[in-house]
Amino acid sequence: MTIIHVSCKKETGSIGLNAGDAALQPLEIDTFTLQTRTVREDSLRSDGTSYQMMGATRTSEFGLNSAAMSLSFTLPSSSFSFPAGVVIDSIVFQGEYTGPEQYVGNLNTPMNIKVSQVNKRLYLDSTYFSNTPIPSSSPQNFTGVLHKLSDSVYVKENGVVKALAPQMRLKLGQEIVDIFQNASSTDLGSNTAFQDYFNGLKLEAETAGLANGQGNIVYFNFNKLTSGLAVYFNDTGKYVFPVGENGVKVGSFSHDFTGITAIQNQLNDTNGNFDITYIQSMAGLKTRIDIPNLLSLVEAEVYGIVDAKFVFYYDESTTSTEFPAFNRMLLLKRGANNQNNFLADQIINSNFYGGSKQDGGFYEFHITREIQDILNNYRLNGLNLNTGFFLITPSDNPVSASHMQMNMQKGLPTGVKFVVTVVKTK
Repeated sequence: MTIIHVSCKKETGSIGLNAGDAALQPLEIDTFTLQTRTVREDSLRSDGTSYQMMGATRTSEFGLNSAAMSLSFTLPSSSFSFPAGVVIDSIVFQGEYTGPEQYVGNLNTPMNIKVSQVNKRLYLDSTYFSNTPIPSSSPQNFTGVLHKLSDSVYVKENGVVKALAPQMRLKLGQEIVDIFQNASSTDLGSNTAFQDYFNGLKLEAETAGLANGQGNIVYFNFNKLTSGLAVYFNDTGKYVFPVGENGVKVGSFSHDFTGITAIQNQLNDTNGNFDITYIQSMAGLKTRIDIPNLLSLVEAEVYGIVDAKFVFYYDESTTSTEFPAFNRMLLLKRGANNQNNFLADQIINSNFYGGSKQDGGFYEFHITREIQDILNNYRLNGLNLNTGFFLITPSDNPVSASHMQMNMQKGLPTGVKFVVTVVKTK
């Protein structure tokens, strides 16, 4: 089936063509058939991201989604030791929030948080994925935690009330106190020795009982040396054992779309085409886009690609302060085994490739080199590399726990657009 309909637009000076050379006038093709549907995201690498996320949300559109974080801690200094005769009074987990708008969900939901010891050493030079099991011990439960992302925290230390940056503070139990109280000079001899002795903590939100519209996921900054374990001793002393650059930071994510018919229908239909698709961060959902008749460009004529671009609109009515639109999206190549592969355009010129959110509710991607490569491989080598694309949200830069609905119907002002500008070379 021939699906090419061309509309000619003379591009003046854009590609160095000779004026009046009708055979080389650019042709704009915008009538490709597109096939789009929602698929599950594979596990993504989740260690060492710029920020960490913790919490859970439930909505009628996206079901139950949760984020846990596992952390290892470092010494206050390279040559650290507790003073002689130290008696530890208490240990407080303190995690600074990244900012007043760095969250998703309903901040008015009191969250129940579980803190447990990690049972296996975390290594800075290891790779961890969003579904990597992080075994931990029986948790200590903190009920009714309200995150106040804009409010300073006032703490009395050594008889003086100090204002600290907005942060979550959890007073840990005697079991953790005993671990630090009983640490030997060998256990505190280096970060490696300390992390061998104390593997770290896992923090997660209790998801049972969350109703639609409840729950939140907040973002923490453990790069700051004030985020970590505050160890109070001898009534007046305090040391902070930070996570910092030498501590391990691992995110663990889970998604339950049970009962979410619109999403389940697409996940179960491996050949369907849907006008509305879904994007869920934290290794949740992505949109697959296929161009089944792309290679007809080779069959009809020999073309050189001047520009190839996608424009994706999201449904602005489904975004809000609680679940904002992503600041940035990625368009990736679908590999033969459904893996995410970078596009040549993204690697060579990321600024021109695009992906940033635009006024008007859309994201634009230029993938000229990738489309030309697909056509060249088919024409010259007989290789069919037209395996489709994935539209996803980045796992970092920026970190986000949000979700979105995408308008994938063609022919609408705010529908998906795929436009290829070509010149006939033969």
